[in-house]
Amino acid sequence: MTTLNTNPDGAGLPDPDHGAPAVRWQATMIGGPDDAVAVDPADAGGEMRRPPVVRCDFDVTGTPVAARLHVSAWGLFEARLNGGRVGGDVLAPGWTVYDRRLPYWTYDVTDLIRPGANVLGFWLGDGWHRGRIGFNGGRADCYGSRLGVIAQLEITDADGTVAVVASNADDGRWKAGYGPIMASGLYEGETFDAREGAAPFLAAAPSGRWKPAERLDFDPTILYPANEATAVHCIGEHRPAAITRLADGGRLVDFGQNCTQRIVLTIPALELGHAIDIRHVEVLNPDGTPATRPLRRAIQHDRYVSDGRPAVWEPRFTMHGFRYALIDGWPDDLPLTADDLHTRVYSSAVRRLGWFSCSDERVNRLADNARWSMLSNFVSIPTDCPQRDERFGWTGDIAVFAPTAAYLYDVAGLLDSWLADVAIETDRWGTVPYYVPYPFPGWGKPDAVALWGDVATMVPWALYQATGDTAALRRHLPLACRWTDQVSGLLSPDGVWERRPDVWCGQLGDWLDPTAPPDDAARAMTDKTLVATAFAAHSATLTARMAAAVGDTAACARYDRLADHIRTGFRARFVRSDGTMTSDTQCAYALLIALDLLDGLDDAEHARLLDAAGERLAALVRERDYMIGTGFAGTPFILPALCATGHADEAFSLFLSDRCPSWLYQVRMGATTTWERWDSMLETGDVNPGDMTSFNHYAFGSVLDWMHTAIGGLESAAAGWRRIRVAPRIAAALAHGITSGDAAHVTPYGRASVAWRAGDDGAVTLAVDVPQGVVAELGVDARVAADGRRLPAGTVLPAGHHDLLAG
Repeated sequence: MTTLNTNPDGAGLPDPDHGAPAVRWQATMIGGPDDAVAVDPADAGGEMRRPPVVRCDFDVTGTPVAARLHVSAWGLFEARLNGGRVGGDVLAPGWTVYDRRLPYWTYDVTDLIRPGANVLGFWLGDGWHRGRIGFNGGRADCYGSRLGVIAQLEITDADGTVAVVASNADDGRWKAGYGPIMASGLYEGETFDAREGAAPFLAAAPSGRWKPAERLDFDPTILYPANEATAVHCIGEHRPAAITRLADGGRLVDFGQNCTQRIVLTIPALELGHAIDIRHVEVLNPDGTPATRPLRRAIQHDRYVSDGRPAVWEPRFTMHGFRYALIDGWPDDLPLTADDLHTRVYSSAVRRLGWFSCSDERVNRLADNARWSMLSNFVSIPTDCPQRDERFGWTGDIAVFAPTAAYLYDVAGLLDSWLADVAIETDRWGTVPYYVPYPFPGWGKPDAVALWGDVATMVPWALYQATGDTAALRRHLPLACRWTDQVSGLLSPDGVWERRPDVWCGQLGDWLDPTAPPDDAARAMTDKTLVATAFAAHSATLTARMAAAVGDTAACARYDRLADHIRTGFRARFVRSDGTMTSDTQCAYALLIALDLLDGLDDAEHARLLDAAGERLAALVRERDYMIGTGFAGTPFILPALCATGHADEAFSLFLSDRCPSWLYQVRMGATTTWERWDSMLETGDVNPGDMTSFNHYAFGSVLDWMHTAIGGLESAAAGWRRIRVAPRIAAALAHGITSGDAAHVTPYGRASVAWRAGDDGAVTLAVDVPQGVVAELGVDARVAADGRRLPAGTVLPAGHHDLLAG
């Protein structure tokens, strides 16, 4: 069971004003000993360094009435003041392009400060700063080899006097040493040796343990007030669903839900030096053993070494993606029960905005799976997966998922912050990298790649559609223009993007379509040049719309002309005169239809080719016996394309299939999140043999955007939800056994919702709630339930609640 926690533990939360007015920094970056090599778990695959801790003992005179702590770090930090936890967020300061922008957090610590003696302490962890991150062995020290903290405590007395306690290496109050965290890596896990002193910040500093802090060379101009939307909070808890004792004495714990979480373990009094090991995995092999192979280098192994006393322990500076935990070292004579452990679930997606349900519980599970994948991967930045040795901000994933994300949760602040890093890395590398931040070139120096680079237009546009925020759109328009201009320079004279990028597979194309072999995710059915050109036209179109929205008519006209040029070249190269395409695939037709690549033709020709393309797409779906044939590029668009061309029946048949590959196949196989591959798990229960297999990726969960509109019936028809369209596909849903649909979203104007039900008598009731300031248009014929008045499609509903009978 998951319990929502909207008030995480901690004395103070980051201030909503992000620390404004700007801090006048007196503090300097300081660190401590950094040369000790950890005694890390044997399966870590290399040495790990022991992180230092930092403390300051100081006195407060007078009567403090207010206190604020401003803090950032090289690496990760957790602050303690007089033994109390400062803040409820974890993995602070989060992940940005550290050498260009480093967030500082501001906490209200008034309740923790006291007259007289005080002690301020900081746990530090490697995190993204110097931890080994990434695939193919990863790289350590991407941003530096030292850990440090910069902290400024401002204490206001009753008479208005402000005293400042600022980190420095000069006044003798700031000390550094080692604590009980022996090693900590985001991927490797954490080793905690309680024999080293479990609470180093409670008592006066023992002589010999602490050394003077060392000043580190740091440019404070890169500090900026953190965006609260990027904070990582505990959003709930999971209790064990099952605990199994294994033949070797280990315990296998099933928490029932795959997600980003950490175990909180209640440890009894054990023999001094006794170790308990916890390993985390997403799925089990058919024989019931933990499936560790998909994790690759990310061993997700936590270890607690006892000091002989009972304890409650949760690691601080690691994070795991898992459903199952294997616990070794638990005393043989003690049962492990659900009272001994639970998990805390973590995410930066905190404020929920959107809901969906229908009468088919398989579909509801799919919707929940996609939501859990989003929660798992919105951790400071939008990542691809939370478990294996990547966990990077892959641009293609969020490019296709952004509309769904913005429907489900308030992610505008997080994505706004991340897009600032996209712009920085684009300046650095000359193009939009494959993932952001791009701390080391895992795929070499980035080159322009379609869809992944199109994040520069698709995410800002999705945010604008969700919020109507033109200020944010104006901030990100230069990035969109830069990307679109670069692509324009890569086109052939006819507007086709056929230049091969300098990356191992060329264009990524319709990445991970079902025919892609386990060892080559880019070997798709659809011509990569077709896919690249389609998205080039799409980005040019979006850039023109962005320019229009901020009032730049000249830029709008320029990018409209570019979009028309690319569409013309696309049609000449890839669309035959009868409406069929050179790549006769689901993806090709879905992109042609959904991205409106026939725009610019006269009405008759547009209608003729659109009808032919829709017919061929529907035929392809039937020929594959209603099994999906698209990857990352085509999947978000295939169901909307079918519905737009009069083939809702094929869309629902495709959507509701549960044979591999399909969305509901994952549900049938027991998934609790969406998978990276359609067949991440085979019918046998074996894990896909490919090196790249994850059970928690949100890209294919982009189908929720269609579910919200086609089944739930709620669709935004103008930026910021100023206009909504109520158009559930009731007839098609009923024909496929779905007898009800519900969708709701908290718009900038208030909550909008649609709910429909089919009664035993065949009548369908439709309830619509329209907030003030929003115009709602009916996309179905209906009658007013009270008086029977006929309301044809296109009728505008005023604000308020409406009970209707759908026609």
